[in-house]
Amino acid sequence: MRFFALLLASSLFATEYKIKPGEDPQAVLDNAAPGDKLTFLPGLHQHGLTKHRAILYVDKSVEIELMAGATLKLADDFCKLEKSGEITTDQDAGKKLDDLEIGGDYDLSGVREFTIITDSEGKDGKPDTFAWGDKFGDTSHKRTPITGDWQELSRGVKVKFGSKTGHNVRSVWYVSYDGPEAYGIRIGHGRQPEAISGVRITGKGTIDMNASHNLQPGFLVKNINACVLIHITMTDTNRSVMAYGEHTGKFLPGGKVGPGESFDAENITVQFTRTINPNGSGYLLGHPSFRGNLRNFRCNFNYMETKTTSIEPNFNLDGYEVIGNVIKSDGEAIHCWRHSQNGVIADNLRVGDNTFKPVILSGAPKGWEPPMPPDAKNNLNAMGSRVSGPIKSLDPKPFGRRLLVSDYVGGKVAIVSADGRIEWSTPAEHPQDSWLLPNGNVLFSHVHGAKEVKPDKSITWEYVADAKVEIQGCQPLADGRVLVVECGPGRLLEIGRDGKIAKEIKVPLTTTKTHEQMRGCRKTADGRYLVSAKGDRAVLELSADGKLLRTQPVEGDVHDVRELANGNWLIALGEGAGVVEIDRSGKTVWNVGRNEIKDNPLFLSSSVERLANGNTILMNWLGHGHLGATAQIFEIDAQKQLVRQFTDHRQFTSINHIQVLE
Repeated sequence: MRFFALLLASSLFATEYKIKPGEDPQAVLDNAAPGDKLTFLPGLHQHGLTKHRAILYVDKSVEIELMAGATLKLADDFCKLEKSGEITTDQDAGKKLDDLEIGGDYDLSGVREFTIITDSEGKDGKPDTFAWGDKFGDTSHKRTPITGDWQELSRGVKVKFGSKTGHNVRSVWYVSYDGPEAYGIRIGHGRQPEAISGVRITGKGTIDMNASHNLQPGFLVKNINACVLIHITMTDTNRSVMAYGEHTGKFLPGGKVGPGESFDAENITVQFTRTINPNGSGYLLGHPSFRGNLRNFRCNFNYMETKTTSIEPNFNLDGYEVIGNVIKSDGEAIHCWRHSQNGVIADNLRVGDNTFKPVILSGAPKGWEPPMPPDAKNNLNAMGSRVSGPIKSLDPKPFGRRLLVSDYVGGKVAIVSADGRIEWSTPAEHPQDSWLLPNGNVLFSHVHGAKEVKPDKSITWEYVADAKVEIQGCQPLADGRVLVVECGPGRLLEIGRDGKIAKEIKVPLTTTKTHEQMRGCRKTADGRYLVSAKGDRAVLELSADGKLLRTQPVEGDVHDVRELANGNWLIALGEGAGVVEIDRSGKTVWNVGRNEIKDNPLFLSSSVERLANGNTILMNWLGHGHLGATAQIFEIDAQKQLVRQFTDHRQFTSINHIQVLE
């Protein structure tokens, strides 16, 4: 499985390339190293297509900024009408026979979408018949007998059915004659052998696919124009944003696939963008003609003006947020089409519509599984209620305590004030543990290592791990070293101030899969090590020299363990299993189940902390299909009554660790 991640953040980069109008951005990117930055300076950057039919094709971790006044635009007349047609058959999964071919010599009379529908089934030796027309939805030529040979339609186009009989009524095909696809900035081509992660696209510029002076693909074909950008105006294209996975297997009716490899896309955020596309659509999330998986997609706080559908959760989308968008559309605002699941659609406002259209519409073509109903709330047409009038997005619920927060999917570590304001933040790729140190610096782990940064975000200490491992936790130690949790080799490492390994503890794990081995681990004051053995579903206690002292099996993929003053262990049990407190004999003395906190299911307990007053703070990680579904942090008393909660889906995605600062 392969995936790419598109992240919104600032970054520390090695080299910045400032691209002037007229310079070749693809050549600059090809020469750049991972971690570098490309900045488009103000002015018109007009180019043709390069690799994989993109103005700029991205195959490495870089930051790209379009400055205010910079426009990346497709050159005039680069995409022209083509003679070859394309059959679209996946709008209908109920076919008994899918045997249509196209041929002939198209006369290039303009963009065409031929419609072909079987309108009778042959009996008593007679063939099946079909209706057709040379426009979308046009079936004015009816009851045409199927001959099994080439049959001319119009404008030089011919079709051929493999069989004269055996088709069922209402089988639908579309044949499109149009221009080739084009992309603004394309991240990956869908089947690249290595994952592409850490790409950041920011700025206040514009990307213009120049559809006014180029032939676009038709709206039914497999590959259509798109721009995938953050903080940038997107205009004059077919879709402003598209995201989907690919699959190498044979496509079967109803979205099924045969054996093959799935190239998946995950953890993508599109927020604070502006789409001005009066002749096209907005975001397509998932695609029936590619059929890989798309997971954990956030489409929040965007402004959109489109002719047709603005936001379309589509096929094989699992876990998505559509929150706080303002939508002006002549078509549908949010259209859930084909099977998607685990979605949250909330606080979206439809404007500019006085016909009282709904904000959300759901459905599927014949033979396709319909979408799972999303968790939908507070989505309104601004004209839908003359009594209440316009609405505003739900305000975040602050926690009432100052916190240091690790946002795993959101890609940052932040200090949040008691009233919910972000006081400070820094980018971090999949952070786990984070610590505010006595000197005012912040120490945190990320998937590739650990670092200590100053308030000005400069790095004062860093450990960089081998590229083949994952770092899933850290802890500052009294002697100045840093404990690092290394998955892959399955080790606990103590790293000195020189960034080198000072001590290594090999953990006796049975789980070999890197990502599943360990999460939060702690060194106690007397030198023992407590290990959250996630895949082994156990807490391990090791001596100072690494000898196994105790194995405590648990009911869950343990993510965190804390030793309390009385010697008990407080354990976060991971996905669906809640939190448990266990005494030295292994007896459960207190626990919190998944559904014990009213109206706030504990989807994945990623971390836990016991306060001096006896209250317990729980982290509720909201990945795996639960983005935006409920509160992210809870504080409960000993009777499991809710004391306070933290909910801010505008600024945070999936919080997995906090430090209470006051």
